[in-house]
Amino acid sequence: MGMDMLRGVAMSYQQSSSIITRKARVWPEIAEDTITLPTPPTLPNLPQSSTLITIFLSLAGMAIYGYVFTHLDTGESSVLIIPFIAISGLMAVSSLIMFLVQLISVQRRRNYLLRRYHEQLQEVEQQLKLLHWHERQAYMELNPPLSRFEYKSSVYKNLDVKPLLQYPYNDQNMSLWARQPDDQDFMRVRIGIEKRPATYTIHDQQCEERMAIATHLDSYNDYAKSLIKTYAHVFVPLCVDLRQQSPLSIVGPGHKIVLARELMHSIVSHVAYHHSPEDVRIIILAPYSQETAWQWISIIPHTLRYDARLSSTHMEETFQEHTCAIGTAAVMDQLPVISRELGRRELLLGDNRQQQKSSLLPHLLIVVDAFDGPGDLDPSTPPLPTMAVPPSHPTQYRRTRLSVSPIKRPEMALALNRGNQLSVSVLCLCTNQSQMPQTSQLLIDLDEEKPPKTLLSNSEEEEASSKKKRKKTTKDEDQLIAGIQARVHSLNEKPQPTRHCLQLDSAGLEDLRSFALRLQSLRALNTKQLEMRTQVDLSTLFDPPLDLNTYDPFVLWNDPLFRTPRPLLRIPIGLKIGDEVQYLDLHKDGPHGLLVGQTGSGKSELLQTIILSLAFLYKPTEVNFLLINYKAGLALESFCRLPHTIGCFSNVSSPALIQRFVTMLRAEATRREALLKEGKTMPSLFIIIDEFAEMAKCAESVLDELFTIMRVGREIGMHLLLAAQRPEGIIGSRVRDYVQYRLCLRCASPEDSREVIRRTDAADLPASIPGRGYLLYGDNQLDLFQSARVTLPFIQDQMANAQSQLNSLLSLPFKGK
Repeated sequence: MGMDMLRGVAMSYQQSSSIITRKARVWPEIAEDTITLPTPPTLPNLPQSSTLITIFLSLAGMAIYGYVFTHLDTGESSVLIIPFIAISGLMAVSSLIMFLVQLISVQRRRNYLLRRYHEQLQEVEQQLKLLHWHERQAYMELNPPLSRFEYKSSVYKNLDVKPLLQYPYNDQNMSLWARQPDDQDFMRVRIGIEKRPATYTIHDQQCEERMAIATHLDSYNDYAKSLIKTYAHVFVPLCVDLRQQSPLSIVGPGHKIVLARELMHSIVSHVAYHHSPEDVRIIILAPYSQETAWQWISIIPHTLRYDARLSSTHMEETFQEHTCAIGTAAVMDQLPVISRELGRRELLLGDNRQQQKSSLLPHLLIVVDAFDGPGDLDPSTPPLPTMAVPPSHPTQYRRTRLSVSPIKRPEMALALNRGNQLSVSVLCLCTNQSQMPQTSQLLIDLDEEKPPKTLLSNSEEEEASSKKKRKKTTKDEDQLIAGIQARVHSLNEKPQPTRHCLQLDSAGLEDLRSFALRLQSLRALNTKQLEMRTQVDLSTLFDPPLDLNTYDPFVLWNDPLFRTPRPLLRIPIGLKIGDEVQYLDLHKDGPHGLLVGQTGSGKSELLQTIILSLAFLYKPTEVNFLLINYKAGLALESFCRLPHTIGCFSNVSSPALIQRFVTMLRAEATRREALLKEGKTMPSLFIIIDEFAEMAKCAESVLDELFTIMRVGREIGMHLLLAAQRPEGIIGSRVRDYVQYRLCLRCASPEDSREVIRRTDAADLPASIPGRGYLLYGDNQLDLFQSARVTLPFIQDQMANAQSQLNSLLSLPFKGK
């Protein structure tokens, strides 16, 4: 009921669809500079203590001389003492003056060097502040939060951060659906905040010297160390790669299952915002108990049912069902759909798809919620005795119950084991690690790990308590980062170091509903069909497309577009990349051709397409068919009833029948040459020979007759199309010089492909897609196309019934049946 209410609100909220075009991405610059801390200055030494000793000795000498002069009666010799007293005084005064001058000079020099060093540290700090801010801002712009965040925290301090819900959801938004499959961050989404080393580098080449002179520059060295400690790490979004690290398991034991589910909601929301539904589709498998938690996603375009055979526009018109399976019944209906899509992708991989270096699109994200709550799974039933179930029984009685989590179902095996190759990511929620898939590549563990207290000594406990006291002084920085909330473990054979998530992303249900409602009306602009179609209906190749229920042969037979004034013989045979029609011009690129394709490649279908395209567009008085099948097959025999067909030979394997056929060709060529000399017009005769190589082996004389016709075929209106499974050396020997266009479907070997189209590409065509091939024509022009398929009985009946009308309208003798 809740899901129906949400859809009702969505219908009332939804406006006309907004088309979102692909934008050119503007990547933020993230510096990888190296910032070198300034070298500590070498301070000049203070004046030597020997100067003070000289002053002291001079003063002592002057005192001694003064004492002798004043207290001792030396007579006339006392006058000689006065110069010594003066000299000692002058020496003391001069030494003192010199000492003071040197002291002041050295002190000034020391102050200047320290002041300059402090200024250099401040300049480096300004550079680090700018680099630190730029890096944090760049990563936040690439991976902003969905809705809520604490802007006062040190994580977002001084940053211009806008949550995704505040962005405009229109074509002017540069980040909406901006990530493309070739981008390095395709399917990389944030799960929270981590602290990691900065991209730029802080280089301190004088670290040892700094320690040696720490007694002189304690405060300055502490300043330099604080710069390294503050700016060497940054708080940035912690991102995981869903494409390369699948399956990804989120383990939330106990009450933390709520946080784990909110994290899963946030991951899915980021995928839906950053990736177009043309590139990513989301499948949800959840228990009925979590209907409220997942009902919001059932309206976004990424969960629209995907069909590889249809374009996005056709899917929107055809399907209104979303791949949000909630409850065991819906999950059991969705699992076969997943299995079929995985099987289709495995077939494409088996056809050398990886060698073409193109990923399978859209990328599938399969989200599996925890199925271990009461009532989440169907109760297991004891096995019943083996019995035949009548086909009239309803399907729901034959459906197996969902008694284990979808992650353990066999339908999910390919996604879990080969998800990387199949472009499938699996995101699952578990309540303990024993529920994780065995092939998990990444684990987000919300279980808190604490070492036992016995491992901590008393000194370590005291140090830990002192750290806690210091942390209390920085309340702003610890308002958000309170500790490790989750640990991200790589589970590869060569595991990477564990990454610590300091804050997990989360999203409330109201934010999720708002996000889904704003995303619901958006549609991606599909400029062209990037992948070639695998199924092409011949009736859709005409303009306007043919409606077989109201088909009238005379509409196209009398259309002057295809004859100006003579028949143009330009027919559609399939589609190229981008839904461009592939034409075969039998006048310009003919008249003779070769068709090669091994068993199962669609050779017979292509022959039928060529025949019926000609029959659609041209009258029996303009085009005739002579059909020869060396073996007993039904590919050409089905066209015997067409009014265009003047002859149909099947199982022409005996030399007598082959000789009869050759005689008939010789007579027809002679007749046409005589009519041409009389100036009469004749219908173009298309001679189509299936299994031509086998016929040539049986009767080599047939080659000479055919080559004679090929030389004059354009003048007398005779066209030959030779079909074979393998070239068998006939291309290099004789036929190569006589055919003008070559149709090459899948070949058995690269050598066969090179014989036909001069390249080995036809050997790599997918075996699972019959009708895929190459057309070599003109001046060595090569086109890859998907041939169209036909529906024979109805068309033949219509054309056969039109034969009598055609004769009466044209009043011309008809040479056919």
